[in-house]
Amino acid sequence: CNDDISGDSDSPLYKHAGRAQAAPTCTDGTYGAVAADIHLEMGEEYELSDASSQYSTKMGILTAEDLKAGTDVERYLRQDPLGRAFPERTLALLVTLMLELPTLFIISGGSDKLCALIGRRRYQLLVAFLPLTSAISGNVGLQASTLTTRAVSHLQITKHSYCIWLYKEIVAAAYQGFSMGAISGIFAYIASGHDAAFSFTIFIAQFSSILTAGLTGTLAPLLFTFVFRRDSGQWGGPLETAIQDIVGSFSMVILSYHVLNLLGPHEISESDM
Repeated sequence: CNDDISGDSDSPLYKHAGRAQAAPTCTDGTYGAVAADIHLEMGEEYELSDASSQYSTKMGILTAEDLKAGTDVERYLRQDPLGRAFPERTLALLVTLMLELPTLFIISGGSDKLCALIGRRRYQLLVAFLPLTSAISGNVGLQASTLTTRAVSHLQITKHSYCIWLYKEIVAAAYQGFSMGAISGIFAYIASGHDAAFSFTIFIAQFSSILTAGLTGTLAPLLFTFVFRRDSGQWGGPLETAIQDIVGSFSMVILSYHVLNLLGPHEISESDM
């Protein structure tokens, strides 16, 4: 592409009030020397002479390969519905399906012992909390994933600063897990006829699910952006949803059995066997 750009003609980017202006898009849909319009905060230092140069900022190093990520967006924009569905997005769904299989075995394999321990009524109540736990933890994971993806796209996170972001998000998830676990535990206490052990079990399951969701929701965009160099919007789902569901099911069935068994015994009427 031989399009001219305004500013300094010696460089594909020119400095203007703390902003780096990318070369324009060619008429055939491809990009010039740089495939993004990068906005830098005031006071940041950068050096870029050609497409293979590196950005040098106070936050870390951003290579020209990072700048060309915009070509993936352009390619997806030009695809028809069939091209958008296959193959990469469908492949991510198949990976999710395979990763979710342990959830099936956890619920089907541990239900009998749990039902015999606490009775049919409490067991049905505990299973009824499973979709509630999954929905709340899934929302936490979605929040963490969306906020992390936005921070990456705005250059607020780099390879050299993502640990701080990850730590803060995990602590935030712990706060959310404690508060929502307490609320769910109160509901479980009332619904179970004032069974404190059952209420504590729901609290533990909800807390662990939310904490895991916050971790995977934050970690997925970071891994696929900085390590695997893949589109986190397409490939972050398997890591987030599968691990969240496995941990949630494990907490609600397996962990609950051991906690209730430790806090037992539980009085079960003959009609509730």
